[in-house]
Amino acid sequence: MTSKSFKGTCLLAALLLMMMMMPAARLLASASLDYRPVAGAAPEPLPSSSNGLANVAELEAFLDGCLASRLKVGKIAGASIAVVKDGALFFAKGYGYADFERRIPVDPSRTLFRIASISKLFTWTAVMQLVQQGKLDLDRDVNSYLKEVRLPATYAQPITLRNLMTHSAGLDDTVYFYPDAGKRDVPMGRWLAAHVPQRIRPPTTDFTDGTGTAYSNWGATLAGHIVETVSGLSFDDYVEQHILRPLGMTHTSSREPLPPALAERMSEGYSAEPGGFARGEFEFVKPMAPAGAISATATDMSRFMLAFLNQGALPGEAVPAGTADTEVNGGTPAGRILAPQTVRTMLTRTLSPDPAVNGTALGFYENYINGRRVIGHGGDTRYFHSTLSLIPEAGVGFFMVVNTGGEAGGWAAEEVMRAFVQHYFPARLPVVKPPADAARHNQRYVGRYRSQGHTYGTYEKILSAFGDLLVEAQPDGTLLFADPLEGSIARWVEVGDGVFRTERDDVFVAFKGERGQPASHIVGPWSPTATERVYWYDTPGWHLLVLGVAVLCFLALAIDAWRQRHADRAGSAQLRWARPVLVLAGVLLVGSVLGLAMYFASMQSAVLLSGALTLALLAMVPLAAASYCAVHAWHSRAWTVRARWHYTLTVLAAIGLLGVLHYWNLLGYRFG
Repeated sequence: MTSKSFKGTCLLAALLLMMMMMPAARLLASASLDYRPVAGAAPEPLPSSSNGLANVAELEAFLDGCLASRLKVGKIAGASIAVVKDGALFFAKGYGYADFERRIPVDPSRTLFRIASISKLFTWTAVMQLVQQGKLDLDRDVNSYLKEVRLPATYAQPITLRNLMTHSAGLDDTVYFYPDAGKRDVPMGRWLAAHVPQRIRPPTTDFTDGTGTAYSNWGATLAGHIVETVSGLSFDDYVEQHILRPLGMTHTSSREPLPPALAERMSEGYSAEPGGFARGEFEFVKPMAPAGAISATATDMSRFMLAFLNQGALPGEAVPAGTADTEVNGGTPAGRILAPQTVRTMLTRTLSPDPAVNGTALGFYENYINGRRVIGHGGDTRYFHSTLSLIPEAGVGFFMVVNTGGEAGGWAAEEVMRAFVQHYFPARLPVVKPPADAARHNQRYVGRYRSQGHTYGTYEKILSAFGDLLVEAQPDGTLLFADPLEGSIARWVEVGDGVFRTERDDVFVAFKGERGQPASHIVGPWSPTATERVYWYDTPGWHLLVLGVAVLCFLALAIDAWRQRHADRAGSAQLRWARPVLVLAGVLLVGSVLGLAMYFASMQSAVLLSGALTLALLAMVPLAAASYCAVHAWHSRAWTVRARWHYTLTVLAAIGLLGVLHYWNLLGYRFG
């Protein structure tokens, strides 16, 4: 064999080998998404004993106990719960009052509650129905489906529906609904086009890396608008015709205001206050309906859970043998909303921040509790808090919603859900101890971290500055920082390479970054949003120091201006007004900061916000004049060296304060 023919044979063999390995490579990539519990640290499920979910009376007694203290001490006004099991509604009950003042009790089959972001599951279901029909592609550039809205080509990688469904699109977004979200007369497409966010980071293409995730209400709304564009129906009509009606969810609606027949059975929303409850107004979400507008009863939500636990249909609505997945949803038959394979695709782990922590399915996010995979979604408005959780391996679903805001109400549904899983699906939690070299090794994790789920491009950026996670190393080899699920400080033990678990609970996080370098991100336990390291120049302490120095400089200069007023008037014409001009700039800047502080304390007065922002802009005029005066003072030497340094440092402090305001998007009208 000649050298040429030998090389050709080798090349052909290599190509054949690559072709043979391609399926294996795809399987390997898929396997890398899988959850892998940490041996010796993950809970070890125990067989259900007499506490097994088999007796309705026992379940009622357990849930009554969970709710009793919250109702008696005035933490929540009302709640509604539904539990499904083995293809049927197993339990439903209302607690407390839908109308506290009129003493109207909660009825789980008649009282509607806002389910907030659980509404997104209906949006993702609509998307997957159209994917199933071949009208949408999860991995195609979303711009190809849009007419009124265009996402900028900031990065080479396009944003896909898979990115939107896993919150990995890299979009700037706000944790609060936009100020004009209640303008119900604005069409969704027009509103989206007027609020296109910046693209902060490239969209995720490697779904084994969850460091680019940030929860996006805007992204979910965009997905709902794509449903409108492709289907030719309004979002409300589409959800009603293709999800609610087939499932018989007659007490559910995404319409705002609600239809009269449903509105009269809508629960009031409350905030808990000392000595009672304060009633709130109905919270309009439109034109962001796909992100959180649905109102529903607990028993209606049981039908939605049953459909996902039963391969896309209510029990008894099996797919005829030989029916293709793409044929199932053509007319959306009664009882069925998705084909079995589509449901399996939606519930499969799609984004894996780390094999040891919770991941994200298509629209659903994961919780591993007591070694059981729990998938679902939560929902929060100012007055309503809810959770929907499925345990597919057990055929169990749990839904709970409360009608009261505040710290206690906000955590009630999540706490009861976790208590439910721990009670009926027990496990043994292994004791963990820090590694021998943990005290030295932990230094790469120490620092300040901030959630990526905040706005980067609007004035609301400042709201992210005061909720940082501080990670501190302890002499015993643990790390000390807040438990994201409990909100309390906990000790964390390293149980894997960069993987930590709380000492006493089944909660895992993973630190990510280059090997040997300080960690750059924390992922888990909530995969739709990662947490990134914050450096000294981005800390509120540093910026408050700049503010403090500026205020002291302004006060000292004001005193000098008063003392030197006669001398300044008799001195150089170009410096006559130097001190008063800089004092004016200081007054305007300090007034701006005080106005902003008052606004963010209440988040109520748009006039106060606009006025405070205007003061900062006005301060730039006298500050520019003061900068000229500082240069002239040094050039002319009309003042003493001390006076020149004092004036120059005050000018620099004012410029620094302007820089801080600019950094937090508070210089100008950055409303988004």
